[in-house]
Amino acid sequence: MTDSATPATAQPLFILGCVRSGTTLIRDLLRRVPDTICPEETHYFRYGEPFRTGAYKRTFLSSKTLVKHREIDGVPAEVFETMLSSARTRGELLCQHVDHIAKARGLSQYRWIDKTPQNVYGLPLIRAEFPNARFLHLVRNPLNVVASLKLGKVLKVSDTHGACNYWLEAVRIVQQMRPLLGADLLEMRYEDFATDPVSGMARLLEFSGLDCETPRYSAQDAHPERNQFREILSQREQVTVMRRCGRLAAEYGYDLRAMLAQG
Repeated sequence: MTDSATPATAQPLFILGCVRSGTTLIRDLLRRVPDTICPEETHYFRYGEPFRTGAYKRTFLSSKTLVKHREIDGVPAEVFETMLSSARTRGELLCQHVDHIAKARGLSQYRWIDKTPQNVYGLPLIRAEFPNARFLHLVRNPLNVVASLKLGKVLKVSDTHGACNYWLEAVRIVQQMRPLLGADLLEMRYEDFATDPVSGMARLLEFSGLDCETPRYSAQDAHPERNQFREILSQREQVTVMRRCGRLAAEYGYDLRAMLAQG
């Protein structure tokens, strides 16, 4: 185990990708690993404003969602403002956030995970600040991603093309970064993970270097995909997703045309 003293020495796992792709399930399973910290979604690398600028600070001080996330993590407003003022980079802010949680739990040695899918927009910066990090890109069938976004239980996107772009942009960013990440990148399909969580977690734990000695998972952790897109998306919307996302989806083993033909 190691600590997160600085971004240069930390060895975190970043879970990135498109929203509504099952990353919360993976985070919850990883939280079972002893001496492992996984905060609520931080979004520290998501936004384009330079760090320590007024625009960057306003986003994090005014967002009700992010304030709530920090409350869940046990980071009071005054502590966060001190962190925000003292950190020189996004990576230092993230390390301070994690370290605060660790101290509250009485941990001096620990490993940590950041599960913020939309931090994918800052993937080059994450790689620059955390040279020892590893990355999980979790991919889900875009038909079900778009359906989930249209349904809007957590995040609502009414425009079908906008919902497609959530999936397309995340996948394209990761694909462009593949050559730079090399063996530090693991790409897995949500459907495979959810169907066989035991094998999926074994693979992820080995990749990330987290504790994998004691079995912590079973078939009861499975969450088989329900293909809700058939009920949520109109036929026209399904075709739109197939036309916009089909080529990239095929690279991950999703034959969207065949799925739509099944009715």
